[in-house]
Amino acid sequence: MFKPNKSTRYAIYALLELSQNPGKILSAGEIAKKYNVSEHHVAKVLQQLAREGLVRSVRGAGGGFQILRSPSSITLWDVVQIFEGRDPLRPCVFLEDQETCLKEICQIADIFREIEEQIHYTLRSITIATLLAPKKLI
Repeated sequence: MFKPNKSTRYAIYALLELSQNPGKILSAGEIAKKYNVSEHHVAKVLQQLAREGLVRSVRGAGGGFQILRSPSSITLWDVVQIFEGRDPLRPCVFLEDQETCLKEICQIADIFREIEEQIHYTLRSITIATLLAPKKLI
């Protein structure tokens, strides 16, 4: 099933931090320190987010990064597409490339494809703002 790669996770961390104080400029080091992750990797992720127009890079003393878009307009799907690839739905989510599809396998694969589609729908419905909202007990 879907497991986000390191870049996707670091991008979500960065967007969460930048979204908590939209006017504040944060360095990659500040974000990396909070999550105990590689500053170098966070910096690379932030540069990619800047190229995609989600954050802006501020140069010079006191420089860093600042959120550009509203957290309610950035979905987890947006982040996944940047760091996991633009075509996450594969033709067959069950078989390896060299295996032959049989009727029984296709029935199983159909179930796994439905599960994967549900994951994508869920990622499209969750925004950074949703992740920042206080949790409600039901």
